[in-house]
Amino acid sequence: MKNKTRFILLLAFVLFAFTMTDCTYRPKSAETPTVPAVAASPEATPGETRPAYTVTYVLDGETIGTETVTEGDRAAEIPSMAGDRGIVRWKNANGTETNAWTVPIFADTVFEAVPGPELHRTGAYIAPESDGLFHPLNTFTRSDAARAVYNLMVTKPTGETFLKDVTTRARCYESATSLVTQGYMTLDNGHFYPDVSISRADLTSLLGKLFSPGAVEKAMEDVPEPMNRVQAAGVFNRLLGLESVTDMPYYPDVSPQMEGYADVELAGIQGDLSWVRGERAEPGFVNLKGYLYCVDEDGYFLRDTMKGTLYFDAACRYTSGDEALDKYVADLIDSQIKGSLSRDDMLRAAYVYVRDHYLYLKRSIYRVGETGWEIPEALIMFQTGKGNCYNFTGAFWAMARGLGYDAVCYSGLVGVGRDPHSWTEIEFDGVPYVFDVETEMSCRLQDDYISNLYKMSYEQATLWSYAKVPYDDEPETGAAA
Repeated sequence: MKNKTRFILLLAFVLFAFTMTDCTYRPKSAETPTVPAVAASPEATPGETRPAYTVTYVLDGETIGTETVTEGDRAAEIPSMAGDRGIVRWKNANGTETNAWTVPIFADTVFEAVPGPELHRTGAYIAPESDGLFHPLNTFTRSDAARAVYNLMVTKPTGETFLKDVTTRARCYESATSLVTQGYMTLDNGHFYPDVSISRADLTSLLGKLFSPGAVEKAMEDVPEPMNRVQAAGVFNRLLGLESVTDMPYYPDVSPQMEGYADVELAGIQGDLSWVRGERAEPGFVNLKGYLYCVDEDGYFLRDTMKGTLYFDAACRYTSGDEALDKYVADLIDSQIKGSLSRDDMLRAAYVYVRDHYLYLKRSIYRVGETGWEIPEALIMFQTGKGNCYNFTGAFWAMARGLGYDAVCYSGLVGVGRDPHSWTEIEFDGVPYVFDVETEMSCRLQDDYISNLYKMSYEQATLWSYAKVPYDDEPETGAAA
């Protein structure tokens, strides 16, 4: 009986101790962390409205802006400019630097502006590219950024720090060297990398020397990296508060229907369009730096559309669909064919160039009527300087199209031997003409300077017996071309 009573008392003690103890296990050395209380923004109870406070922005004792902010919220209409000076920092009432963009408001507040350098607010600060066009979809480079900031500054920084990759003839030489000297921009092992897209971090750092970090961050919201030139124009315009300018530039590659057109009008410096006569470019084709553009009736370039069989991309340039081929053609047209020639004379010059600058080499042949070989065979010719009729044809075809002609390549048969052969065809006023540059090159190698196979009608070319399809009783291919 006595043992039973002891057992009951012991059990009751254990149960009591269990209920009074935190039984969660922890090592002896561990301590329960103290979680600081989070101050929540006051929430209005039903039927109650949070109070509102006045935020005042001042510079040198003068008010430059005010706004009303609901208790616990943040200011949203913070000036980025004070007159013609950007605001680089803000201080509170006791003179301590603060981020006016992120501080919650719980009372009437005054923010004191710390101004940066004086800036031009007349627009026209982003320079066009060397051909006078704005090229809105090109990336915004470190050179672009340096020149834009330099153009905006009323008092120009000075200095000539040596930059390994910026020559004295570079368009950004003055701006890049002086901004680097004064600490606005930095180098990477002595290199400025003028043609590299400026990173978001580097642009934020640069603009942070002219405007407050909060203003820069807000202006760059939703802007991708890398940004293009029209997106960069939008960032600068928002920081400057630009809404209108007196002199608006004309760029044939930035039409009023294009997104960002208004930003380009505010930011762009008028380019040198020496080929434009009058206020607008005349409709038709134009080669700039060798690349083909087409001016529509409104004076602006065609964009992302077809003109005959020629496609003009989002950057307004004609493209074959192969970037490498486009560059070969543009470089040759720019260096070898005078832009002052008529378009017909330019076509003749392209024909003569292909005829006289490339050599024959036995290569691939194709079935009669086969297509799809034009681009690869043209590339082989431009890369190696040697090829057969398909390479000669492809090279001339590519250059003709780069001059605005709806040229077509044919893989067919020629001569009494019905040999595989290729040639280029272009229509003029609905009449197809043959351009056989490889055969004319062969004739000249045999001292036959009489044969002229440039722009022959099929009636004129009867002697050569060009056939686009084989006869019913002959194979599709003959001897190697």
